[in-house]
Amino acid sequence: MLTIYDLKHNTMLYQPDFFDLINDFDRFSGVSFVGSFKIIERQLLPRFKQVNLVLGLEDQRTGQNLSQFFNVSRRVRELTSASEDFLNRLEDRTLRLRFTKDQLFHTKYFIVENNDSFIIFNGSMNLTKKALTSNHEMLWMYAGQKDNPADQPIYAAHQQLFQQNFTEDSIDYVNRKLIGQIRGKDKQAITAIVTDQTLDQL
Repeated sequence: MLTIYDLKHNTMLYQPDFFDLINDFDRFSGVSFVGSFKIIERQLLPRFKQVNLVLGLEDQRTGQNLSQFFNVSRRVRELTSASEDFLNRLEDRTLRLRFTKDQLFHTKYFIVENNDSFIIFNGSMNLTKKALTSNHEMLWMYAGQKDNPADQPIYAAHQQLFQQNFTEDSIDYVNRKLIGQIRGKDKQAITAIVTDQTLDQL
């Protein structure tokens, strides 16, 4: 069960609804060791006008970096089962998915924000149904105002870390140009396109 410690109010929240806590925000950024496309599609996209995520590995063999990236059949399954809205958001870059490039991402932290406010979450929770509903997970959260000098250091530090993780430490999981190429294609053609893209990124 999810437990969250609120650093601002020195209060433990037992079994809160994670998405109720972030309803008043329009941008979601974060790093998750495991990320479910269904959670992204059903929970994040309807709430946020911009979603930027770095994903780690969803693989039993966690020592083999990029094993998920090279699992073409898995990516084809994800793309062929994704909704039209999911594909459109990838194409117009209001959904940006990045992936482990070299060193394994095991980190889990999330930044939700609007023009004035933010919340930072850090802890054990991945973006999966089990993590959100049934696993024992622990996060701390810090809610602040962007114009409050007392809140600015933690916000700036996490933004700086995320920008490094997103721009330098990861690569595109799905190139947005790919979306136009796979529309209307059968599974065999999509597999060939994804394979060619993977080889190009090497």
